[in-house]
Amino acid sequence: MFTPRPEATGKSGEGGRFFPAGHYSWPMTLLTIAYANHRPETLPLSQPLMEAHKQIVLEEPPHPLFSEMVHGRISTDEYLYDQDIEYPAFSHQQCDLLRSLFKADKELIQIEPYLDYLIEVQDFFAEGSGPDDLDRSTIHYQVYLREKQATRALIEYYQAVRGDDFNMLIESIKRFAQADAERFELRDRLRAQAIVSRLDGQHSTCVEAGPMHLLLFHHLRRLMPPGWSIKPVFVEIEGLNALGLKSGLYGPGDKLTVHYLFNRTLPPKVANLLCARTLIFMKIVHKEEFPEQQGPYPHLRNESRAVALVNQLSLSSCRELFMQIRDKTEKEAFTLVSAHES
Repeated sequence: MFTPRPEATGKSGEGGRFFPAGHYSWPMTLLTIAYANHRPETLPLSQPLMEAHKQIVLEEPPHPLFSEMVHGRISTDEYLYDQDIEYPAFSHQQCDLLRSLFKADKELIQIEPYLDYLIEVQDFFAEGSGPDDLDRSTIHYQVYLREKQATRALIEYYQAVRGDDFNMLIESIKRFAQADAERFELRDRLRAQAIVSRLDGQHSTCVEAGPMHLLLFHHLRRLMPPGWSIKPVFVEIEGLNALGLKSGLYGPGDKLTVHYLFNRTLPPKVANLLCARTLIFMKIVHKEEFPEQQGPYPHLRNESRAVALVNQLSLSSCRELFMQIRDKTEKEAFTLVSAHES
C-alpha cells in the first residue's frame, strides 16, 4: 500500500540516538532551530540567521516546482497557485528570500514528513479506501489517528462554544489542547528523524520551525550524532525587544498546549483559567495578515497587547465577558474587554 520512508526506519545507536546509515567523524557542526511564526515581519529577523548557515531546512513538504521557483524559472504566483496558502503575503515574501538565499549558494531543503504522510492518507481515501484499510502498524495510521482525534476535539469545541455550558466549553478546550499536543509530538518526532537523516556533518544547518514545535529541539538533541551542537533561537524575541515588550510569543492556549507537550501536571484551577483566558484571547487577537503600513511588528504588538489584557482576567471575569463578546467582531470585543479592565 505505502512505501516506508527512509527517515522512518533507520538504526539506533548508543543511548537511543537515531543514526542514519554511515559513520560520523567530523568536528562540531552547528544546527540552529529558528523558531518563528509565518509572518512577513519575521522574515527580516530570520534572514541573517539563515545567511549564517550553509544548509536551510524549510518547514514544508517537498513541492515538485520548488527547484523551478528558486531558480527563477517560474513566478511566485505560478509556484503558489495550487498550494493551500494560509498567509499569502508571507509566502510571497518568503519566495523572494529563498531565491536570494539560493543565489548565495545556500542549500535549501523542504522537510515536513508528517504532512507528506497526511497527503498520502488523503489520497488513499480519495481512491476509495477507508480507515479500516489502513495498516495499524504504519506511520500512516498514526498520522490518521492524530488527525482524527484533533478533528473530533475541535468539532466538540465548536459545538460547546455555541452552547451555554461554560464548564463544558472549558473541558472541550482542554481536550483539543491535549489532542493538538499529541499531534505536535508525532510531527516533531518524524521531522527530527528526517532532518538527522540529511545531515552530512560538513555544513552548518538552520532549521525553520514554528514556536509550538518545541519538541523538535528535544528530539533533535536526542537523535543527533556526535560532532553536532544544537541551538534554539526564538527569532521574534528580537522584535519584542525592539518594541520594549517582555511577553507576547505565547497566548494562554499555547501555554496550555506546551504543558501537555511536556506532560506537565497542571492544577485544575490553572488549567481552567488558561482555557477561560483563551476564549477571550481568541476574540480580541488579530488573525489575518496585517498590511505592511501598520508599523513595525504589528502581529507582535497586537498579540502582546491581547496577552497583557487577558492575563489580568479571573475565571469569573472571563465567563462574564465571553457571553458578552461571543458574537462580537474583533474590534467590538477588544473595546468591551478593555473597558472591563479600565
